[in-house]
Amino acid sequence: MTKRKKIAVIGLGDFGMVLVKCLNKEGHEVIAIDSEADRIEEIKDSCSDVAIMDSTDEVAMRNMGFKDFDRVILAVANDFETLMVTADILKNTLNLNNITARYQTELQKRLLKSSIGIVDLFNPEETAAMNMAEQFDHQLMRKSFILSDNFRIAEFQIPRSFIGRTLAEINMKETYKLLLVTVKRFRASEKSNRVTDIKDIEPIGIPEQSIIFRENDIIVVFGSHTDIEDFFENVE
Repeated sequence: MTKRKKIAVIGLGDFGMVLVKCLNKEGHEVIAIDSEADRIEEIKDSCSDVAIMDSTDEVAMRNMGFKDFDRVILAVANDFETLMVTADILKNTLNLNNITARYQTELQKRLLKSSIGIVDLFNPEETAAMNMAEQFDHQLMRKSFILSDNFRIAEFQIPRSFIGRTLAEINMKETYKLLLVTVKRFRASEKSNRVTDIKDIEPIGIPEQSIIFRENDIIVVFGSHTDIEDFFENVE
């Protein structure tokens, strides 16, 4: 089970709302922060605690005790001044290093990184668009998680040429320069006795070299963007 973490989410736009609900569902202690009372009212039953607060108010921010949080997520992006002032307070006034900040434009990204010093940045719209584009471009692709400018984790349907072969036979690391993280497999749902009903899917753990790939397996790999693209170009 994932360790329960204490997380603050600042900014309850559409993305911030969904993020709070997802983190809460995963079992984390989530504090939702926004200056708008109606947004707080909407989210209060989907998190551990809420705070109606102007994140550009330095005194109020000091009183939040952010040093006790495992992660502070700055989800504000559509208000440039609020984003920058809040980021500066978190990083340079409160001296926090556990900040994750959302950006929408390259200017925001550049200023957050070079001027304020926040390195953990994300753009959910950009990531979602890239994932969708990859799924259209590569039929086997299911999901892609960008970790940095150079590396990502990709999840895709087992290629036909892998079925019935072992990991040792394929030698994925040497042949494709990819690390197999895990394999997800379907199993009959515990909610029904009928084989034809919807099946559950779950990871099998760290794969052994002797694992034999099956039809409908989903494999999860880690590698560079280039090596993952090369894989899709050359595998059948």
